Amino acid sequence: MATTLLNSAWLLGLILPLHTPPRCPSPRMCEVSLAQSEAQLRQLTRLESALQAAVEGEDFLEAAAIRDELARLRMDAELAVLSANAEFYRAFSDGDRKAMKGLWLPSEAVVCAHPGHEPLIGLQAVLDSWEEIFKTKGDLSISAANVRCHLHSDDVARVTCIESVQPGNNRLAAINLFERHKDGRWLMCLHQAGPVMAV
Repeated sequence: MATTLLNSAWLLGLILPLHTPPRCPSPRMCEVSLAQSEAQLRQLTRLESALQAAVEGEDFLEAAAIRDELARLRMDAELAVLSANAEFYRAFSDGDRKAMKGLWLPSEAVVCAHPGHEPLIGLQAVLDSWEEIFKTKGDLSISAANVRCHLHSDDVARVTCIESVQPGNNRLAAINLFERHKDGRWLMCLHQAGPVMAV
């Protein structure tokens, strides 16, 4: 009985980390091509099946090795999301209309809630709002700090950060959601930002 409980506790320690992928120490950039993304998705599916088989066969050493490989693949996905998030802030800061358009999921379900405004729903409404912002933003520079990424699934990720707007040293709390498009790219489906109260 004690051995069974010990094995069960060890097994939980082996599987639970799969649901809490490791965080990136810093939001560094990475490029993931379509071919790389598709290959990673196939490998992820294969490894998840192999992990289940190893656990059912009580081959815990093999299961541990597979778990580590799964964690590495999920880290690669996190870096791709962080790269998409960094590109969003580059396009925002530079007023790059073309780049901004290419960062959003082509869907009528996308949502953008600018500070102090009601949410905009649908791709065209969202892109029109960015067009207006870029016309009037002047020399404002926007950057992201305290960036945190969490993969909700193989296809959905959440990024939280603090936006710093210069000049003026204004700070906004932002939530960005990304979905993996069928072509393998991580595209934004929600952006929401609001002011941070001064303390």
